[in-house]
Amino acid sequence: MAELLKSIELQPITSQPPNYDLDVSSQHVSPGYPELPTIVPRQVTDYLPLSLFTMVYCCFPIGLFAFLYSMRVREANLLGDQTRAQRASRIVCVLNTLAITFGLITLLAVLLLVFLNPAGSDD
Repeated sequence: MAELLKSIELQPITSQPPNYDLDVSSQHVSPGYPELPTIVPRQVTDYLPLSLFTMVYCCFPIGLFAFLYSMRVREANLLGDQTRAQRASRIVCVLNTLAITFGLITLLAVLLLVFLNPAGSDD
């Protein structure tokens, strides 16, 4: 038993880990403080789904311009140009509003013509 105790080298209990001779010249040493995260600017809304909706269902020409400006907003967001993204986003919002308004007025006019047309009645 004495031989067994001699073969096991006991380390004293300390708050430090045991010191082993290692070659530290090839190891990467990280700094003692964490790296700061890169600050990503807030993404500006591009209204792309609404632009596609207005292009297909409301007014194609205005919706097409809204779609193109939506793509400009996305590009500006990717480049981090928040000023250009905000400007294009406002234009997209106005174009989508115009297209939806035009679509609703057109729908209302067609419905009025269909239901109030005296030529279509069988009197």
